[in-house]
Amino acid sequence: MFSKWTILTFTAAFLGAGCFSKATSGKDLELLTGSPWKYEKAGFDTDDGVFDALDPRIAGSEKENTIIFCKDGTGYSQYTRKSRNGNPDSLPFIWAFQNNDSTIYFQDQYYKVRTLSPKRLEIYADQRYGGISNRYTIVFIH
Repeated sequence: MFSKWTILTFTAAFLGAGCFSKATSGKDLELLTGSPWKYEKAGFDTDDGVFDALDPRIAGSEKENTIIFCKDGTGYSQYTRKSRNGNPDSLPFIWAFQNNDSTIYFQDQYYKVRTLSPKRLEIYADQRYGGISNRYTIVFIH
């Protein structure tokens, strides 16, 4: 006899796989998952397409991490500097393409895909804080 958790897990996996396979083209899936990515930069822009402020997390040690997108909609950030105090050596995440691969859900947020090529992934999210509009952009490279 199956437990309710086993049935729930199988149902979620089945439904998730069905939604996932319809939400992406094979080409973009291969480009995203084919090899690990590294952060090039991330930051904010208010109006002219030039970063006004770099994200200090990406400018620092996180820039050295390897970001791996798996075909099943999971992924992880592999830390370059291994932890000595019992913290994990990687951080898992989920991701998904939407809107014919023009949008990606990543790091608990929806981003527009500006560029996805064999060497570069550039995503952005428009945000509004305190009446000021800005664009947060993340650039990954191989």
